[in-house]
Amino acid sequence: MIKLTRRTLLVGTSALMAAGAVSFRARAASRTYHALLVACTEYPALPQRNWLIGPKNDAGLVHEYLLKNVPDPVRFAPENVTLLAKDVPGAQDLPTHKAIKAALADLAAKVQRDDFVYLHLSGHGAQQPEMVKGDETDGLDEIFLPVDIEKWINRDAGVPNALVDNEIGDALDAIRNKGAFVWAVFDCCHSGTATRAVDVEDELERKVEFADLVGGDEAARAAAIKTYEDTVAGASRGLDENGQRKPAFNLTPTGGEPITKGKLVAFYAAQTVETTPEMPLPKGTTDAPRFGLFTFTILSKLAENPNVTYRQLGQAVLQQYSADSRTRPTPLFEGELDARVFGTDKTDAVMQWPIVVKDGEASIGAGLLHRLTPGSKLAILPSALSSLSDAVGYLEVESAKNLESRVKPVEFDKKPALKVADIPANAYARVAEIAVDYKLAVARPAATKGLETETALVNSVLDELATAKETGFNIELVDPGKSAELRFAVMRENTIAGADKNATDKPALWFLPASGDVTLKDGSKPPLIIIHPDDRQKLVDATTRNLRTIFRATGLSRLAVASDYKPEDVDVQFQVKRRDKDALEPLQASVVPRVSPGDEVHVLAKNSSDQLVDINVLYVGSDYSITHIVAERLAPQATLEEGLLAFTDTSFGMERMIAVLTEAPPESEKEDLSFLAQDGVASMTRGIGPASFSDMLADIGMAPSTRSVMRLADKSGPKGAVMIFPMETVPRA
Repeated sequence: MIKLTRRTLLVGTSALMAAGAVSFRARAASRTYHALLVACTEYPALPQRNWLIGPKNDAGLVHEYLLKNVPDPVRFAPENVTLLAKDVPGAQDLPTHKAIKAALADLAAKVQRDDFVYLHLSGHGAQQPEMVKGDETDGLDEIFLPVDIEKWINRDAGVPNALVDNEIGDALDAIRNKGAFVWAVFDCCHSGTATRAVDVEDELERKVEFADLVGGDEAARAAAIKTYEDTVAGASRGLDENGQRKPAFNLTPTGGEPITKGKLVAFYAAQTVETTPEMPLPKGTTDAPRFGLFTFTILSKLAENPNVTYRQLGQAVLQQYSADSRTRPTPLFEGELDARVFGTDKTDAVMQWPIVVKDGEASIGAGLLHRLTPGSKLAILPSALSSLSDAVGYLEVESAKNLESRVKPVEFDKKPALKVADIPANAYARVAEIAVDYKLAVARPAATKGLETETALVNSVLDELATAKETGFNIELVDPGKSAELRFAVMRENTIAGADKNATDKPALWFLPASGDVTLKDGSKPPLIIIHPDDRQKLVDATTRNLRTIFRATGLSRLAVASDYKPEDVDVQFQVKRRDKDALEPLQASVVPRVSPGDEVHVLAKNSSDQLVDINVLYVGSDYSITHIVAERLAPQATLEEGLLAFTDTSFGMERMIAVLTEAPPESEKEDLSFLAQDGVASMTRGIGPASFSDMLADIGMAPSTRSVMRLADKSGPKGAVMIFPMETVPRA
């Protein structure tokens, strides 16, 4: 069940609060919070092209967050945080196999019942033929690579000094057997099957190919690689017996467990057949350091709203990926997901922080991770309990780091700028407006040998469209390989690995996701336009239509990141009915299920509040089509229960079910978002500054100049929420 509350909708939302006689604050006072942070960057046994940069930044960011930014009264004491990394302040040792195992054993020895353990592993993952035959359903061991790994010689030994999935599970079981709660985050990946059609120079994948791990002479290497490839060829890669994704490390049991055993939550950056990247973050920040995308997104969502469940946090990560136009990777979340992160109380999160005045300058303990950027406006409030209407002035962010911002008083909302010295003692700064940047960053196509004329034509068309008026979209062109939400490539389909034997040799303009991947399996294919060099206007018209379509679909996803919803008691549940089954299974917003033609989606929504609520349900296809399914007004205590759609075979890939909830003032017209409906972008093989949340939705259709801004106030009119439920459509086996 998806439970919407006033503030948790920033992460989507489903919350179950465990009731108990002992208050959270009393439990937190008696609980010890432990953490083990592992960051592997340099691997002497591997070629330098396999070395990483981001893990040490991940560890530094997580370390700072745990020590300074976790919600009160959670407290990670410095002596209880172990950091294994190179060139990171506070690191106790290098992240070798021995050091990692020793740190895990030390935790198992000292934790007590009800303690909390946070484990974070950033670095390379890989796969190897299973060391114990029959131990893995796909015949492969997933492994994490400490910095002192050695070359694989034989199956019995595996990759020396690698941490095998069973080894990790045993170490965590030893901790959980003491009654401690464990949250493990794995920012690594193990294998990738997608074809990258364009280079993305700012991204580095956290995986190592098995061939790079193999030692021995040429014959031995060839035999080892063949063993691995034969195993992969016969495996159901990354899927369980029901055709759904399975996690890399088998940490949660399928049977019963002793009630005295501590609970476990595990977050995985990618499924076993995907890669996960590191890149400069936040996007658009000059000289931004490299972070793991997964780590940075988790921390940013926690910074925005720490009082959430693990399920809500998982959904927030997936929503952010959708807002950034990332179709891959698809993170996985398992375990006790309805527990609250760090065991916090269920409270409304407020984006506000104490104002620190020192040496004539003002600062706050929040920054880029909290979506604060230069120009962000914050209200100056006398206390943390004050309402926005009590604002004595406003601040503007001058400069921002990840967890800190320098601010200055400004004139805003008819209030004059205060002097820094006049900011009240013990005052708080609260976010005063939410801004959504709709501009779509588009990477130009790189030069392709033999297609120079077509590439030049495409670039001239893009130059024209970037400055054209009334196109219905706003794009920012960046050089090939730079950070972007959409990437162009000029190529022939028959040159792509895995292309069908009937693939065309005609030059085409391909519209690719942020990762630059081309996926031609399971019936999916990125949108493309055949290029006719002698008909420039035809390319202009087709590119305009495609960009307008993509802009509108991505804009709707971006709006989910800035939702601000007031009604507290609206329940929304999507359910999937499989073609060959009668029962309905819940569609959780924190997972990415696989569905096939003939499967159906049903909705169950109940308005338990005393306000009118409008609900719109839309479906965004992998071809960027938007299908408006239903628009209904729910009276107080009313219920909506009906079948919505059945999947067809017209498109396959990553698709999204989107629920839009808006408050409905009395005697107002019903919010109807059918104007957002649109056909998709065809592939070659298919034919097909406002004051309110509603105004921001309308902006998507009208293409605002740069961004849409929603002012926050205590009672400033209807607000709303956008909830995204991603899913992957695949052909039926």
